[in-house]
Amino acid sequence: MLYFSTLIQTHVYDNNDEKIGRVSDIGVESKDHKEFPSLKGILIKTQKNDMVFVESHHIANWSHEGITLKGVLNEAVSEFSEKDILLLGKNIMDKQIVDLSGVKVVRVNDLHIGPVRGIMSLLAIDVSNGGLFRRLGFGFLTKLFKPHFLQWKNIHLIGDKIKLNMGREKLIKLHPADIANIVEKLNVNQGSLLLRSLDQSTAAKVLEEISPDIQKILIRNLGADRASVILEKMSMDELVDLIQLLPTKESKEVIEKLPAQKNVAKVKKILEYDENEAGGLMTTEFIYAHMDTKISDVIDQIRRDSHQHRAIHFVYVTDDHGRYLGVASLRRIILAKPNQKIKEISKGVKRAPVVNVEQGATEIASILTKYNLLSVAVVDEKRKLLGIVTVDDIMRCLVPKA
Repeated sequence: MLYFSTLIQTHVYDNNDEKIGRVSDIGVESKDHKEFPSLKGILIKTQKNDMVFVESHHIANWSHEGITLKGVLNEAVSEFSEKDILLLGKNIMDKQIVDLSGVKVVRVNDLHIGPVRGIMSLLAIDVSNGGLFRRLGFGFLTKLFKPHFLQWKNIHLIGDKIKLNMGREKLIKLHPADIANIVEKLNVNQGSLLLRSLDQSTAAKVLEEISPDIQKILIRNLGADRASVILEKMSMDELVDLIQLLPTKESKEVIEKLPAQKNVAKVKKILEYDENEAGGLMTTEFIYAHMDTKISDVIDQIRRDSHQHRAIHFVYVTDDHGRYLGVASLRRIILAKPNQKIKEISKGVKRAPVVNVEQGATEIASILTKYNLLSVAVVDEKRKLLGIVTVDDIMRCLVPKA
């Protein structure tokens, strides 16, 4: 079996058995998205200390005892660009990579190389301790460790020089919490790169799941411009929580760069409340309707605005002055007649408890538990509907490291 570690620094010979140099690195085509990418060629450090590239079709034999060319070196040398060739030693070995099959971050300790349909190819990535000992020259110890190979197709590569999008489609299919766990295990630059590789909506969901301390570092690393683009897609309560973590100067920069549709005035208003009270925990993104709105119109509103909300369980009912009157569940709305008004099917204030902006997280949790609610309305002293606090908001407050 051939490995990168057993081929690197081996001697290279021409067809006259003349020693011409040593293997300095091995390259694969950077755009090769096959299951087993073929080896494009080898980078050779010649006897004169020159660096030359020889493509694979000029190689007659691959062996850990030496590589033999089909002809002489001068006839085999070709130009190459690192834009098209991915050097395995420089860009893959020792790098942290995302194992999409196991949803974890691992380190590349070695690379398994061999023929596929007669073409030398990269077979797998070795992330086992055995691969590490093989590189250190203790190959006889590898049998003491369980092999752990990863297929190239299950890898998402992260790094300044790596432009492969391989695995990205699989990555975004993971739950945001799983991607967040991956980001947390990467260094700051890699974590930032991974967030940048995601679409804005996915990146926002992932950022919501990342621990507060790392959130703060990533936002600083991304910069206000890039961060604001991602933060725009976050739910209002999560956005406010994150802004509260930032130093005053950075939080102002982020707020100033938020788009108009994010309603900066609401963000600033929520920031005035204590973060452990209803005012600071609430979100202002929820579905509400005037008491005389027909059920058919409410359903149209839900269809139109549902993409803006993480989940919709209730529609909150208000009067002409925005005062809270009650709540209607989706179940009641679906079962109601299209021409009915929402006030006819909603639970009134007496049956639908509310909290004021100053009530603490523990008290809100008790109310949610007592009445078996997924969310509760937040009102001011005039009973004007200001927002809602969800079970998720309370859990994040009471169990921040869960």
